[in-house]
Amino acid sequence: MSQSTKLLAFFAVITFMAFTIAAITPPATADDQKSTEVEETGSAAIESDDDDYKPKSKSALRRSLTPMQYNVTQNEATEPAFRNKYWDNKRDGTYRCIVCDRPLFSSETKYKSGTGWPSFFAPVDDKYIGLRKDWRLIYVRTEVHCKRCNAHLGHVFGDGPRPTGKRYCMNSASLKFVDKSAKDDAPKAKAKR
Repeated sequence: MSQSTKLLAFFAVITFMAFTIAAITPPATADDQKSTEVEETGSAAIESDDDDYKPKSKSALRRSLTPMQYNVTQNEATEPAFRNKYWDNKRDGTYRCIVCDRPLFSSETKYKSGTGWPSFFAPVDDKYIGLRKDWRLIYVRTEVHCKRCNAHLGHVFGDGPRPTGKRYCMNSASLKFVDKSAKDDAPKAKAKR
């Protein structure tokens, strides 16, 4: 067996092991999430500062989302790189959670990462996202969720541009883009009295 054949076989085994581990690892439960939460984000429990927000049932989500959107947001799947809706979107606007419509990212913090997924160096507000450790691959990653509805969004890495040095690598399937030129239906900030 040649050296290149041995090397190819080694990488095939490693890849198979990684996908096997990912496939047999069950999705995290709410209890797992609380115990694996990354310290700086606080509790992963669904938080809502909107009194009128009501979470949808799993069956309602299946009816309102595409199969890819459901699989990404509810089963923590990943869509294909370079074959998703927003990886190359250059329009000005806001990226909202596809499940609960919360504004999560702005085109002002989007940048070309070369990864094939929409990437941002910061969320609209840190309190709108939750982070937790993801152990499904050979190495540990930090998973990003919508803090209001707990929809899986993607992962954050420490190789982004200034000023944060972070790369929020998101799935287009977990986001809904609202063009800046469209009528803004976002809730207005409450005035302090």
